[in-house]
Amino acid sequence: MPTIFPGAGQVQVPAVLAGELLRAAERLPDYDNKEYYSLDLQASVRERIHRACPEGFSRLIEQIRARIARRPYCALVQGLRFDAGNRLFVALNKAFGDLVARPYEKPRAQLVHYIQPATDLPSARGGHYETEKFHTDTADWETPVELISMQCVRADHGGGGRSLVLDIDTLRAAVKQRLGTETLALMERAPVPWKLPDYCGGGLVWRPVLTASSVCWRRYSIDFSQRDINTELPPALDAFERVITSTPPRTLNFAMRENELLFINNHRTLHARTPVSSKGGRDRLMIRSWIRTDKKPPRTPGYKLENREQALTAPSLTE
Repeated sequence: MPTIFPGAGQVQVPAVLAGELLRAAERLPDYDNKEYYSLDLQASVRERIHRACPEGFSRLIEQIRARIARRPYCALVQGLRFDAGNRLFVALNKAFGDLVARPYEKPRAQLVHYIQPATDLPSARGGHYETEKFHTDTADWETPVELISMQCVRADHGGGGRSLVLDIDTLRAAVKQRLGTETLALMERAPVPWKLPDYCGGGLVWRPVLTASSVCWRRYSIDFSQRDINTELPPALDAFERVITSTPPRTLNFAMRENELLFINNHRTLHARTPVSSKGGRDRLMIRSWIRTDKKPPRTPGYKLENREQALTAPSLTE
């Protein structure tokens, strides 16, 4: 059922600050999307916009950071005004870490990525688009990115394309209630295979889909990896998927509006969207970035190992 985004997770940007940030962004040169792959350019854009209104910029970042740190581990920023060249978008994201992406390849891979219904991936298992199923971004990287941001440029005026966010606390409670404590413990210690893409060096990562403090889930990637190495998946995986697809109570279900900016903790939530409407949905446009907040991301709970036995004996798997 549709919900209102919780007030404790909202950040309201004063109109004066929004205007100052926009003017600072528009004073900068226009950059091509490819140029933003440069970490030096990302830093320069952030520093120059920050310098134009240091107190307001820093206060805004701290407000966002505080909201992401607590349940439901996401923040909805309202009141901003964005420039057409995405300079303010890049600057705000860079304040949390490095913007990263797979190698540039339009329309599916850009650092500042444009998400439109026309470029959605069809479901590998039939039915809906993959974006309509709960998932973790970069789940097939050795360590998924820590943070995702999405800016709404054009909403689905037919009422579709609502954002869904399922936080780890809600998910763990639902698994415990419906599948039992033993199944919850099994999910924490039973690693599944994730085949790394060639641009990440290839190979396999074994990691559980659920731990005490993180969740990593994208079923089609797990199935693809399982077929490639011909291994059996934990029996509880299908039941776990049914819990997720049932949309447990307290799952956020809200419509983003133009110029709203959403930050999501990619390790502590799953996200999806509802189908776009047949009338007014095809024009829907979101801009997304992946943010690596840890300069040296931990290797756990993922392991670049070739079999489940090695992953099961890795000491930090159960820490």
